[in-house]
Amino acid sequence: MGLFGFMIIMARDFAKSFYNSKEWQNVREAVLMRDKYLCQHCGKPAEEVHHIEHLSPKNIGDPSVTLDMNNLVSLCKDCHFEEHRGEHGKGRQSNEGYQYTFDEHGQLVKIN
Repeated sequence: MGLFGFMIIMARDFAKSFYNSKEWQNVREAVLMRDKYLCQHCGKPAEEVHHIEHLSPKNIGDPSVTLDMNNLVSLCKDCHFEEHRGEHGKGRQSNEGYQYTFDEHGQLVKIN
């Protein structure tokens, strides 16, 4: 197991109770609803909510990092993996910075 795998296991340990909290579940659902359940990087269905400022043992108790909707974005599993891989490898490049929504006809459109 490389450094990346080790860091994921460590994150789970220090953040486990946070991710099981009612506060996280409520904010996570609110972020998914805000983002219309769409990955804000590629437009596919979102399955995960990503902390833009990553969680660490030092900030896990800071609600301005852990629960602030401005620090959270909905992502599909692939983009979430690439987001974290970007810390240790090439990361994702295409569709960076785009957000998606549905128009009045139900078509997927970029909004920025």
